[in-house]
Amino acid sequence: MLTCNSITKSFGITLILENITFKIDRNDRIGIVGRNGSGKSTLFKILTNNLEFDSGEININKNISIGYLSQNLDLNEDNNIYHEMLHVFQDLLAVEKEMHKYQELMSISKDLDPIMNKYSILVETFENQGGYEVQSRIRGVLNGLGFNDEDQQKKIKELSGGQKTRVALGKLLLLRPELFLLDEPTNYLDMNAIHWLENYLDSYNGALVIISHDRYFLDALVNKTFEIENNKLTQYSGNYTQYLQRKKENLETSLHHYDIQQKEIQRQQEIIKRFKQYNREKSIKRAESREKMLEKIDILEKPMDFHKKAQIRFEPQVTSGKVVLDAIHLKKSFDKNMLFQNVNFNILRGEKVGIIGANGTGKTTLLNIIKGDIVQDEGEVIYGHNVNIGFFHQEHEDLIRDNDILTEVWQASSSAKEGEIRSFLAAFMFTGEDVYKKIHSLSGGEISRVSLAKLMLSKSNLLLMDEPTNHLDMETKDILENALENYTGTVLLISHDRYFLNRVVDKLLVLDNNGITIFQGNYDYYLNKIDEARMIEEESTIDTKMTKTQLTNLRKKENIEKQKLKELKKEISDLESLISTLETQIKEIEELMCKENFYEDFDNSTNITNQYDKIKEDLDNIINLWAEKQSTLEILEN
Repeated sequence: MLTCNSITKSFGITLILENITFKIDRNDRIGIVGRNGSGKSTLFKILTNNLEFDSGEININKNISIGYLSQNLDLNEDNNIYHEMLHVFQDLLAVEKEMHKYQELMSISKDLDPIMNKYSILVETFENQGGYEVQSRIRGVLNGLGFNDEDQQKKIKELSGGQKTRVALGKLLLLRPELFLLDEPTNYLDMNAIHWLENYLDSYNGALVIISHDRYFLDALVNKTFEIENNKLTQYSGNYTQYLQRKKENLETSLHHYDIQQKEIQRQQEIIKRFKQYNREKSIKRAESREKMLEKIDILEKPMDFHKKAQIRFEPQVTSGKVVLDAIHLKKSFDKNMLFQNVNFNILRGEKVGIIGANGTGKTTLLNIIKGDIVQDEGEVIYGHNVNIGFFHQEHEDLIRDNDILTEVWQASSSAKEGEIRSFLAAFMFTGEDVYKKIHSLSGGEISRVSLAKLMLSKSNLLLMDEPTNHLDMETKDILENALENYTGTVLLISHDRYFLNRVVDKLLVLDNNGITIFQGNYDYYLNKIDEARMIEEESTIDTKMTKTQLTNLRKKENIEKQKLKELKKEISDLESLISTLETQIKEIEELMCKENFYEDFDNSTNITNQYDKIKEDLDNIINLWAEKQSTLEILEN
């Protein structure tokens, strides 16, 4: 579908992308990962012709449709949501209008044959292009993205920025392009909408390329991972978790080769030193010969250990009482809009508690009530002994925009020395002159890191956090997760990052309009409990005539099918890894065969050529096997 060859892009003297080469095939599900600012979104803009590149080549197959969610949302502000979505089908609507025109002509014309022929063609076109499914498709996508029937009548100009982004995403989903470029598609989506989008994209018949910091989302959808690091792109087979494992294995291999080479260099240098110490003509010549040999060695760079990340530890200044807070019968409305009622829960010292729920249920409002910034309509919040609150704002309202980073963070610990604050900021990737950047000039990810740094220096014993992982790259999320796991104080946070919730929280509060449901575990525990409840409900609706034995046999059959599906996916993943390995071997041999002196050694070149032919034959067989298993998987899933 698309190939990129040696794409290079700089902004002024700053190199962003260098010799980026890859291809996208029809069935690819690719995740692109890397630090904030590494060039992921820049690459998307280049692929969609929204940004020029310095050198290289991009080839896109003719008539390939590309869907891309850009910053310029291109929405008609005067349309309501439903009619804006309907605009996607303007060609079909024109066909429908023509159909009505010919229906009227049939009622008044005497010569019906040509009219009927034309009408039949229009009807067939309308049916083939899904004209009768338009309304259901629009409502299905809008409901999936969290817009109810009443919302769909709202004007675009009345929506928030996040809601507009969801409308634009909905339009792209309805377009069904052959290649989908998604830049952080889970931003502004609640849990239900993310889960719906995962299922939608999982059954999507086209290629996907996804930039995301949502590791759970990437694990569910992608089968290849492209990492952009130090201006280069490295390809890995598998989802995000498999990418991490393979990167670790590659690092260990690279370190092993580096260590072997360094030991050999050191050994040769010792031999050269001894030869020179003999100070004889013959020994000096030998030393010079070995020095020339060393000069010809292609010195390997020492691999960077990506696991050696900054480790941050922070502790409360004062220990709180055992009961940190009690929320009793809380209720809150705005005008006639009921957010929640009958909210009851308590939090104990040391608990890490997550709040989840659909957009609009009042999660942020609840957090602000607990903090004291908003007054509830009913109920009360009772704090325990020695509770000291620190707050992480989703919109970072507490930051002074004209301060530089050093000044802003230093305010959280004024007794500390400048060197201590600088060392702390280095853990958040602010080093050197970066600490003098003004807050108003920072990116979303950088602002989040400043807020986190301030919070961790505050010595609070109750942290209230509203979407703390928004705009953070994978590495910073990992640093934050480690810090919160080791934190001995208490945490209450809102997040839609399921991977983050799994690692950090030990209790979940699920908020809806009628109160809170408490789950004593992380996000996976919550999903398991939901699945158990669903299965019990399904079993209760099964025909009462079904015997217990029949029901047991049915469950066994379902479990066997699930296991078959799991094993088949594992086989396909292993084959993809093997294909990648063989393709690498072929490329290495081809490079070797292109060297000028390759055919000078006839026996060696013959052996290598035979090996090359054998690997290519093996690759063809494995690709055929992969295709067969992929077809079987599609049949089983459908």
